[in-house]
Amino acid sequence: MKIGFTTLACPGWDLGQIIRCALENGYDGVDFRGYRGQLVLYELPEFTTGLDRTIAAFREAKIEVPCLSTSARMFCRTDAQAQASLKEVGAYAELARRMGAGLLRVFGGGLEKTPLEEAIPKAVAHLRVLADAAARCGVGLVIETHDDWIATSSLARVMAQVDRANVGVLWDINHPFQLAGESLEESYGNLGKYTRYTHVKDSRKLADGKLQYTLPGEGQVDIRRAVALLKSGGYDGYLTVEWEKQWHPDLPEPEVALPAYARALREAIARA
Repeated sequence: MKIGFTTLACPGWDLGQIIRCALENGYDGVDFRGYRGQLVLYELPEFTTGLDRTIAAFREAKIEVPCLSTSARMFCRTDAQAQASLKEVGAYAELARRMGAGLLRVFGGGLEKTPLEEAIPKAVAHLRVLADAAARCGVGLVIETHDDWIATSSLARVMAQVDRANVGVLWDINHPFQLAGESLEESYGNLGKYTRYTHVKDSRKLADGKLQYTLPGEGQVDIRRAVALLKSGGYDGYLTVEWEKQWHPDLPEPEVALPAYARALREAIARA
């Protein structure tokens, strides 16, 4: 398995700082969820007119870009939302092709008042369209356990029907455990065979029910157990740290969190 981190961890860093952190801490890859606080990569100079320089910098450092994290959604309540997601996947897929990123992250999407039994076939149909658009650039999609698809049994039902070879699951080990009350074993049992990518973070529930993200080993998420489950099923992809500093500015700085998570993940891999 390889280790990486998303740029949510370091919204103030430039490309040089991102690469330097990866090299100094033994990370294999960087997943771009925006850059310097701006989420839409394909509108930024570093990923348009300056893209060749960006690609060259990562290649020289031998740091991979395994995934680009989009805001697109698998389930959309309206045609306008569906078209917006398709446009975004198309733009990101071309960027991923050029950068050598094999995957795009896609959210499940909020159901709001849509019953699950109605949402599943709609999600399957739209996901096929997104998958076909990504496939034209040789890119895969991974659907995150997020939004109203945190309960892994629901996402598993979609995956069983989508019939596209370039579609898999992004297992965020925190979300189903903390927000759906699933054990790691239950989540992996439902999604293990579909899992092509992961997000790793530790957290603890506070007295008011809110989540507080923590450094590894300080919360309630058993990262070692999750890594062991993945290894037992033959997973050999990325363990990607999603430290949400951009959304939670009070979290410890990336200079603290990213080295700590790198050490914890290397140890978990060694013991799995």
